[in-house]
Amino acid sequence: MQISTKLFNQQTLERLSDLHGEIQNRQARIATGKDLLKASDDPIAAVNISVAKEQKQELARYLDNIDRAKNKLELADGAMEQTVNILTRIYELTIQAENDIHVASDRSAIKMEISQLKDAMFQVVNTEDASGQALFAGYKVNKNAFAKDLDGNIQYMGDRGQNYLKIAENMTIITGIDGATAFLRVPSENDHKSVFRVIEAIEDAFDDGDFPDVAITDLQRGIEHFSLQQTYIGAQLNKANIQEEALQRRQIVMSENLTKLEDADITKLVTELQTMLVNRDAATQAFAKIGQQSLFDFLR
Repeated sequence: MQISTKLFNQQTLERLSDLHGEIQNRQARIATGKDLLKASDDPIAAVNISVAKEQKQELARYLDNIDRAKNKLELADGAMEQTVNILTRIYELTIQAENDIHVASDRSAIKMEISQLKDAMFQVVNTEDASGQALFAGYKVNKNAFAKDLDGNIQYMGDRGQNYLKIAENMTIITGIDGATAFLRVPSENDHKSVFRVIEAIEDAFDDGDFPDVAITDLQRGIEHFSLQQTYIGAQLNKANIQEEALQRRQIVMSENLTKLEDADITKLVTELQTMLVNRDAATQAFAKIGQQSLFDFLR
């Protein structure tokens, strides 16, 4: 009489094979720390994990854009501050030159300093970002925003383009201001002037030591103008900082949600693995013992 039939052997081997597969599954999940090894394990969970990862990557792109925008805005803010300082110094020198105690040589020295300040202003308007792109050229970022012609006149080489970066699904931020808006539209009596024309009007007045009231007033208006530009840039920086904090909070929540979806419960898996190993060993031993028995073992 055959006690261990072919069907019994086949069924037992299939159970052992299934149990071995489950053991390997638990071991792999423990090793990777992930609850989902392949999409077919749980298609719905796999889709949710994929969506969560895409959203997390999108948040990372927005944060990167904010970082780029802040770098440009901080450079623009620094340029506006330098411009205010330059015009303030020129204003102080002009008031000083108006004093009757100064002789021609004194005024000549003062005019020389103002000319040097104008050269410094030329460097400011051609500020570049970390990648070497012109900060105040609008869309024409690959060339200097301002250039001097053969006669020494300073011309704007950029355009009125405004550069933006996306920092949320429905939010963008400006990364600076174009050079025309910033440096060519200093309010004057009946129109607007370039910042260089404002400075040159002061330079020209040194020849006879008579500074027109309008030239001094334009300096004051220039200081106010660039202070307003600095305020505008500061508002954009505040916007960037607020959005950065919001995105970082969303990123934390997204990471927590992804952890819940993706990460395995190691303690639970270890317990399940230990139980399966015990069951496998017991089943293997029982199968081996039963497979060795004959009819005589049951007739004893």
